[in-house]
Amino acid sequence: MINRIYTTVVLYCIIFAFIPSLLGRENADEEKILRMKEMLKNRDTDIYFWGKALDDKNEPVDGVKVTAHIIKFSPDGEKLFGETKSIKRITGIDGSFSVEKEKGRSLYIDNISKDNYEDMTLKSSRNFQYFKHGNDKQFIADRASPIIFRLRKQGETVFCLESKYLNCQTSTNESGKIKGFDFIREEAVRDIADLMLNGEPLTCDIKVKAILNINSATWTVTLSPGDTNGGIIVSEQLLHEAPETGYQSEHTFTPQDQKPPKAKYIYLKSRDPAIYTRYEIEYINANKEFFRLSGKSVTNPYGDRNLEQATNLPWAVTKQLTDEVETAFRQGKRPSKPDLQKLIKDASNK
Repeated sequence: MINRIYTTVVLYCIIFAFIPSLLGRENADEEKILRMKEMLKNRDTDIYFWGKALDDKNEPVDGVKVTAHIIKFSPDGEKLFGETKSIKRITGIDGSFSVEKEKGRSLYIDNISKDNYEDMTLKSSRNFQYFKHGNDKQFIADRASPIIFRLRKQGETVFCLESKYLNCQTSTNESGKIKGFDFIREEAVRDIADLMLNGEPLTCDIKVKAILNINSATWTVTLSPGDTNGGIIVSEQLLHEAPETGYQSEHTFTPQDQKPPKAKYIYLKSRDPAIYTRYEIEYINANKEFFRLSGKSVTNPYGDRNLEQATNLPWAVTKQLTDEVETAFRQGKRPSKPDLQKLIKDASNK
């Protein structure tokens, strides 16, 4: 019994002896964190930014909503990229906006938007580093030379068939075999000699012929319209109206593996009566085993060259128009152009 009491007294003495040390360490850690916070806070620099919104005709655009994010240094381990402050601005009559008297290490323009306008500024050119670190280039704002953001004023919109995942693949043992796409049914044509899918006929709107050179392990690819009445134009430019003239019978190129071609927009006139499509090449595989063309398409099924796609349509309207288009072409005729505004209004009233 005496031994047990003695042991307990010794343990309590040891604990009480360490308490001041533990409290001192805790206070030291708190002071260290405070010093770190102050040091990081001092690394935030002054942020000034001047920007301007211009349309595709170089005219200022007022009323544009701008969302910017300022990234600050932060000692909080859960905030890996630092604390973020969100800032909202609206462009004035001259298209300008500014961010002034803020603190941080970088600024990112997250969103530039206005109804009936399309943001054309690359995401990769929206980040501005203010903190000088190593060889990184430091951004220095200049009120007299604001950063330009481009918006394109949209024209009359039209319902278009859209396919986001149209892929065409040719393996080595299929070299020279013609494949393609049916842009109305939004299906790949795997064999030009067998234009059937699930018991229904396909139409090849564009032909893709890939030939492998065994000696150099390179592919030569020829794109052409699916019929003699059509034509093809390959361009570097994103157009919202298919060209009126200048269509060729084919386009031949030598692709590089995992690199999209410089001229990645394909404008296609196909069928009789004609329809117009824009196909955007997003990805290419061209190795010794296979060639693959991957991209997305927008097709105006009504016969005019307008590719200004109506977006954010009610699901019921999209479904109705898609069914109407597919039914009309299945019957060998082109659908009538709908009154989009009336359909949208009717759908919202249901």
